[in-house]
Amino acid sequence: MLENSSRKSQEILNRHGRLRFASFEVDLEERELRKAGARVPLQHKPFRILELLLRQPGSLVTRKELARDLWPNLHVSFEHSLNSAINALRQVLGDSSRECRFIETRSGLGYRFIAPVEEIFLSAHAAHANSSVYHDCLRGKFFLNKMTGDGRQRAIGCFQAALNEDPHCGLAHAGLADVHCQLALRGTAPASDNYHMAREFASAALHAAPDLPAAHVSLGRVRMIFDWDWSGALAALNHAATLHPELPEAHSLRALLLSALGRDDEALREIRRAHTLDPLSLPIGQELAWILYVSEASHEAVDQCWRVLSLEPRFAEAQSILGLAYQQLGLHDEAITELQNARVCSDRHPSAIATLGHGYANAGFPAKAADSLVELADLSQRNYVSPYWRAIVHAGLGDRKSAVDELQIAFSQRDPLLLWLGVDPRLASVRQEAGFVSLLRHLGLD
Repeated sequence: MLENSSRKSQEILNRHGRLRFASFEVDLEERELRKAGARVPLQHKPFRILELLLRQPGSLVTRKELARDLWPNLHVSFEHSLNSAINALRQVLGDSSRECRFIETRSGLGYRFIAPVEEIFLSAHAAHANSSVYHDCLRGKFFLNKMTGDGRQRAIGCFQAALNEDPHCGLAHAGLADVHCQLALRGTAPASDNYHMAREFASAALHAAPDLPAAHVSLGRVRMIFDWDWSGALAALNHAATLHPELPEAHSLRALLLSALGRDDEALREIRRAHTLDPLSLPIGQELAWILYVSEASHEAVDQCWRVLSLEPRFAEAQSILGLAYQQLGLHDEAITELQNARVCSDRHPSAIATLGHGYANAGFPAKAADSLVELADLSQRNYVSPYWRAIVHAGLGDRKSAVDELQIAFSQRDPLLLWLGVDPRLASVRQEAGFVSLLRHLGLD
């Protein structure tokens, strides 16, 4: 297997010189290392070591070979220089000699690259185009992962710039599909505003590059949040994972679907795999926290939220989940504090307002919870507000009829947020209502 991996890597280098391992991507021609689309500074010697290891993945690269290639005229001991360069490389990769994910030390002999190394899939046109096309796609993904309005706008600009240069770039089409899926899940626009664009871009990505893993992830996302086709979505995500077993997004999206279907153990295995592959991704870190919360692993959810917030202190999604996890633990004061922070940092997003309203209701402040409903009604005079958010507050107040009525409206609008209908702890008080049970049956979530 290692011989096949090495041979495959060499064939790749002969064609494009662009490789992927975990969430890292390497352009050996441009001598660039990127993580989640962002360029990672790496000095010349550590990069050359990485290049030599990637040219022979799974095979031993001896210290003698490294000395000959990197320090050919050094007549004194090179041990200190080599050790420093290896340590610098490991630090950038988030690796360690004791618990190695990428670089294995063979004591006294040399080093092996032990993670799977794969080709970066580009469309036939993009593979021969200026590297700016690919970099535009990476930047688009980077901005989209910020999960902010400004980030989405900048992501659209990057993906569109890639398509302006290469109209057949599958990565750019897939990226735009993901933008529209993210917009739909924000609950601030009707599903119909984003469904057709998301489906068209996902189809265009598959047409441009049928074996592009990201295209199959986008297709799975569309099937999951718009079509409510759980088996079709899972099939697309399984195919993406087959094409690229180390693609974090394939594992994270599969985890979300499994969680929505109530398959907690499988969901946690998948999301932890995704998080291991890309521990600095804000969306994946937040999704891990959400799945822990949904599966009632409250203490772990709290810890994970704080890890995410250490990367981005004003990340409203993580603040909301932290408040919800505190609420599960009965720590209502702490919950209200974090939910208030989320409302501010999200710029009064309806999801944060609704979650705070639910928190007020659970903490024994029904008047403040009712104020959240007034605030949502005020927002809805100017912009779309998902009925799901209103249902959350009604459920917290114990108004089961109003909660179910709002959820039925959401169903009539094919609201993507109903993905979580069967497992969202905030809806626990209405699960026995006949209308709620009927909705679960129609969605195939019973």
